[in-house]
Amino acid sequence: MKKILFAAAAVGTAASLVILYLRKRQQGQDLLEDAKDSVKKSAGTMRDYVRKAKAEANGIYSNAMG
Repeated sequence: MKKILFAAAAVGTAASLVILYLRKRQQGQDLLEDAKDSVKKSAGTMRDYVRKAKAEANGIYSNAMG
């Protein structure tokens, strides 16, 4: 009877550890995806800023030369 209880406890512990591992792994993947989205968004923002700054610089250059 004790052996059955110990076996059941071991199986339950192993199952709970697998569930915790899978949950933590999913959280890590979610964090990576959020970080990737943030990097894409900031890259788009910087691209827009550089495009605007380039247009302004071209306007200043044209006014200075013409």
